[in-house]
Amino acid sequence: MAEIIDPTSVPEPSPADAIPRQGTRISGHADLTTRPDFEQFLVALCEQAAGDVHLDLAELDFIDISGVITLVRVAGSLADGRHLVLHNPPPAMRRILDLLGPTADQGVLVD
Repeated sequence: MAEIIDPTSVPEPSPADAIPRQGTRISGHADLTTRPDFEQFLVALCEQAAGDVHLDLAELDFIDISGVITLVRVAGSLADGRHLVLHNPPPAMRRILDLLGPTADQGVLVD
């Protein structure tokens, strides 16, 4: 199952009064069996964040289409102007995202 590792609040490299960048690093697996917990975690993380939510996916071992769809669905529920920013997505996830075609308008940004 995907797990939360090292929740962070890293300042943006911009003016001192900018909203801090909020997010976490995710490791493990995100698939059909872990989808309910993964979705619950993402929703809670997004509710706590004031701006964009940054996810470092470098340690994510596996994500299937249900995990990617969960990310896209949660991103789509963010308020206007907010995004789920995906850092270091695995190659297979990039291919799924290319096929699904989520855009910044849908709340997903890939860094």
